[in-house]
Amino acid sequence: MKIRITLILYSLFLLSCTKETIKQNMSAEDLFEFSKEAFNKKKYNLAIEGFKMLVFEHPGSEFIDDGQFYLGESFFNSKDYENAVVEYRFFIQNFPESPYLDDANYKLGFSYYKSSPSYYLEQTRTEEALKIIERFLIRFPESEWIEEAEEVKRKCFDKLAKKELENAKLYYKLAHFRSAEIYLEDLLESYPSSIHIDETKYRLGLCYLKTEKKDEAIEIFQELSEEEGAFSDKAEKELEKLSKKERATIIE
Repeated sequence: MKIRITLILYSLFLLSCTKETIKQNMSAEDLFEFSKEAFNKKKYNLAIEGFKMLVFEHPGSEFIDDGQFYLGESFFNSKDYENAVVEYRFFIQNFPESPYLDDANYKLGFSYYKSSPSYYLEQTRTEEALKIIERFLIRFPESEWIEEAEEVKRKCFDKLAKKELENAKLYYKLAHFRSAEIYLEDLLESYPSSIHIDETKYRLGLCYLKTEKKDEAIEIFQELSEEEGAFSDKAEKELEKLSKKERATIIE
């Protein structure tokens, strides 16, 4: 009895596999419908195989633009962001009139961001992601992806700012104060909405003290001390140190 049940289950399994096998010489419409059904079932590897076959075997069909878009979507949903970048780029370049154009542009930027390395490594992909997302926000102001795009932009800002901040901290540690100052000033100008702005201002104040720009340092520390941020207390302590030094100089 157990053997019979096992054989029945195995037969059903083989039947289900047979149903989801891409047949040779399928029409463009059948191939698209088959691949789209696999996509809807979240069977992305099978969908990728089908959409690739559609693109290569039926390049002139009416389903080619949708097939190319869903090929990118299949890679995107399976979190293969590097291949998603390739397919979305091809789609955008070759189907500029598609109703999926805003989706592809947003997801191209998102895919660049997701495939970018940690902040301490080369950030070419993060910079490209930011460029694409900023262009998307201008070109598709009514898109349903606007809020998500703004979030990706913020994350790109934070990641790029983090890299510059760490570079500045390294230069400061090595006593290259002017180099650290340049990095920090550039960070403030380039990424003003970054979550690292308060720390950037605080460390720029320290650099100004080292490069004999006391007035500029005091201005920054006063600004930070008046805010309820993570570096307000540290800024207040720096102001107290400067005040004590000033009193000691007067006494002398």
